[in-house]
Amino acid sequence: MNVNKSENIDKPLNIDDQIKLMEKQVVFIKDEENDMREFLNYAGYFRVSTYSKYLLSHTSNLKEKPNQELLFKVYNFDSELRKLFFLYCKKAEIQIKSHIANAVSLKLNDPVFYLNDGYYTKGNDKKKSKSRKKIKKDKYNKFKEKIDKSEEKLRKNNKRYPEFKVYLKGEEKDKNKIPAWAAFSYFEFGTINNIYKYLRGDLKKRVLIYGYSRKKYKKTTALSMNTWLDAIKNLRNTCAHHNKLIGRTSSIVKLDSAVDDKETLPKNTDLFSQIYALKKVLNVKDGESLKVELRECIDNAEFDIYAFNILPKEWEELFDRIKKL
Repeated sequence: MNVNKSENIDKPLNIDDQIKLMEKQVVFIKDEENDMREFLNYAGYFRVSTYSKYLLSHTSNLKEKPNQELLFKVYNFDSELRKLFFLYCKKAEIQIKSHIANAVSLKLNDPVFYLNDGYYTKGNDKKKSKSRKKIKKDKYNKFKEKIDKSEEKLRKNNKRYPEFKVYLKGEEKDKNKIPAWAAFSYFEFGTINNIYKYLRGDLKKRVLIYGYSRKKYKKTTALSMNTWLDAIKNLRNTCAHHNKLIGRTSSIVKLDSAVDDKETLPKNTDLFSQIYALKKVLNVKDGESLKVELRECIDNAEFDIYAFNILPKEWEELFDRIKKL
């Protein structure tokens, strides 16, 4: 008998079968009041199973099979954590959009600098092989094409973006491009990250000087900012799509080598590394508020978060050691 390799082997399961499968594989269920049934109806089997499997991976800490009550508590804590981090990711996103738009347009006296090839680096390092140069160039070209299309969409879709009608008036309509401070409000965070990533080195430093506390910034700090924005973007996307946050790894976060941050980052791809990135990018006031609200969230948890290595036990001490940007 020939087997169709494209056929999906997964089969749909009703709630009863989902409960049996969860109990068999990961969670001890004593569901006298149908709580698990309601939970699965609300959250869906796949989402719930990611939490139950996460708990199972910590069975040695629990010394027993995790039960449904612990599952509910962990899920609720993760939900509260996502709400908190989404709020601060939003603050960081709005802030960095403003810093880039204002700092670079003022420096260059060019309100539409983001559309100009001359202000970007394309990764044409002489030390790189030809194939790596081509990959870098192709990535840049895709980025630049997306920027151009994003601006054009805002300018020409009057029904959806009537506020930009003014940029279609006059004889030279195509030259009436939308200034950075207006366009960036509508650009995705990933697009903004790439604008900063591809900016010339001197312009990256200008963004830091404009938005933060030092009069000079080294190239290494400007490059580390790339990793902080990536980490915040990944954190934001996890929170926005309601995916499991705890136990999730992210992109690599680099330390700010210009200051003494050496003892502040036990790992560079865990949740605390994303917190490190947030504190570096946020203004000082928001950074301190993040710490206070995170502590409150942890205090309200109905289980020991440190037994699951969600954050290091000394996270507050580590947080306080992070130097402002």
